[in-house]
Amino acid sequence: MREFLARKQVPHQFHDVRKQPVDTAAALAIVRRHRRGLSRRGGKVVEVEIAAASDEELRKLFVGREGGLRAPTVSDGATLLAGFDEVALRELTGG
Repeated sequence: MREFLARKQVPHQFHDVRKQPVDTAAALAIVRRHRRGLSRRGGKVVEVEIAAASDEELRKLFVGREGGLRAPTVSDGATLLAGFDEVALRELTGG
């Protein structure tokens, strides 16, 4: 993900969730700040309207097995993408 962003010269901030985990409550708070969510699951991208989704649905899409925010996750302020999907990432970054 960072290589893609650097190659496309997309300004970004990096947060290493392995060194500084984001717990479930904080992860859901981050997710809820967005209008739309995209999550790569099982080889496909699942799209969800965040306001209409339950916490359980969001947990399944954006929280990892260990209870923290899934990595990689990227946001443009309105849409949140969890998991690496080049097509979705190009759409999100305009590149």
